[in-house]
Amino acid sequence: MDFSILGPVHVRADGVTVPLEGPKQRITLAALLTVAGDVAPLDRLIDWLWGRRPPRSAATIVQAHVSRLRRLLDPDHRPWGQSDVLVRRPPGYQLRIDPQQLDSLRFEDLVSRGRAAFDGPDPRAAARLLTEGLGLWRGRALADVAFVEAAQAEIVRLESLRMVATTTLVDVELALGHHDELIPRLEALVREHPFDERLNGQLMIALCRVGRQADSLRHYERVRVRLARELHISPSPASQRLAAAIVAQDPDLGLQPWAFTAGDGDGH
Repeated sequence: MDFSILGPVHVRADGVTVPLEGPKQRITLAALLTVAGDVAPLDRLIDWLWGRRPPRSAATIVQAHVSRLRRLLDPDHRPWGQSDVLVRRPPGYQLRIDPQQLDSLRFEDLVSRGRAAFDGPDPRAAARLLTEGLGLWRGRALADVAFVEAAQAEIVRLESLRMVATTTLVDVELALGHHDELIPRLEALVREHPFDERLNGQLMIALCRVGRQADSLRHYERVRVRLARELHISPSPASQRLAAAIVAQDPDLGLQPWAFTAGDGDGH
């Protein structure tokens, strides 16, 4: 059985989609999956299902949702026996899964291995691992339960890791010399994330490395003006150093990834 949360919540058994019975069941499953095989306390499930205003019978309703979910995920389970898939574990419930059964855990493993390969350095292996990881995404994380307030922290965490994987893959492909192929993809990414200075900086580097220094500096100026007009801030120190390096035709720009440090990409 395979579970997916990198997009809408989805379950497949033997290659066939398992039909989930409405939003409450999806939320219950998402709350279980986002603790990745650990015990999900009853309070967590109640919080995901109702937030700050649960009904008085919340615990009983959760039990009913879990029971129906168990029948879907473990159809061979006998009502009087112990399920091998979804079990009662004080103070809540545990969905027993192997890490390879959940797309988000596979993604995190691939990103970790890809970053290690790039540090190795083995950029070709890094590109393969990061591309495989990003290929697991089917839309926004937990897309069909994104209205749940309790889901927001996990959505932000997964989307942040997705951006880390994306920008790391760009660094890898810059190191491999794929500048021409990267430019259209980076242009699309900066349209989607206009204030991400790391992505904007990577586009500037790619443009510079194909001999388009003027376009690179014009892009920097557009970013500078937009940051000032919409956020009332200046470009980060890393972005300013990059623009100065392009003006000076610094030879290091053609040799290695630009040194964006933690916090440099947020525009402050």
